[in-house]
Amino acid sequence: MVIKQRFKLHIQYDGTHFSGWQKQPEGRTVEGVIEKALSTLYQMDIDVIGQGRTDAGVHALQQVAHVDLPVKYNEKRIIHAMRGLLPEDVSIYGINKTDSEFHARFDAISRTYSYRIANRPIPIDRHKIWYYFHDVNLELLKECAEGILGEHDFLQFCIANENPKLTTTCTITESRWRNKEGILIYTINGNRFLRHMVRRLVGTMMEVSAGKLSLKQFEGMLIEPLNKIPAYSAPAYGLILESVEYP
Repeated sequence: MVIKQRFKLHIQYDGTHFSGWQKQPEGRTVEGVIEKALSTLYQMDIDVIGQGRTDAGVHALQQVAHVDLPVKYNEKRIIHAMRGLLPEDVSIYGINKTDSEFHARFDAISRTYSYRIANRPIPIDRHKIWYYFHDVNLELLKECAEGILGEHDFLQFCIANENPKLTTTCTITESRWRNKEGILIYTINGNRFLRHMVRRLVGTMMEVSAGKLSLKQFEGMLIEPLNKIPAYSAPAYGLILESVEYP
């Protein structure tokens, strides 16, 4: 019998060349390359559990996962080995022993995402920013963002899950736009997020800014999630998972 210890992993990645976080039968994924690297190190199949998945092209400054590993190497040795086994666009920058009951997904109490937009090309950030070559009404964006705060049913802003028992209600504790040196940055924190939710919120807010939707229509999508107003999705590459918070 192999004695194992549970570890909490802190992970960063550039999502440009990944088909998202979650392992798939085909396609390069973050979870897949991490499991492959750990399986190579331990010469056995290793299963990694992430706090949640990100879509293809989405980046992460702090993704969190947990993994049960044989009691063989200490944290320093594991991180050192991963530097040689992982590709350059993903890194395990922190690892610590944790309780066997810890669960990266179910124990998380909130997540923070950011989305960045610029009205001019910025070559060094070309894979991490949405170039939006139109005038932007920042005041309207701020009004939209304020309306997102609190508990809402975000059915209009997600890819619905096939299981009707799963709720589409989320509680948002931070939602704000700011202009930082010519780059628009949207930051949102919530207890949970649905598939494509942040991208659809950003894309639809930009439609309000452009005058293609009214602020009242946007607010109505949060109040009456079964209305017929379509949401618009912003590109994946402008989205970054900033952090995951635990008790």
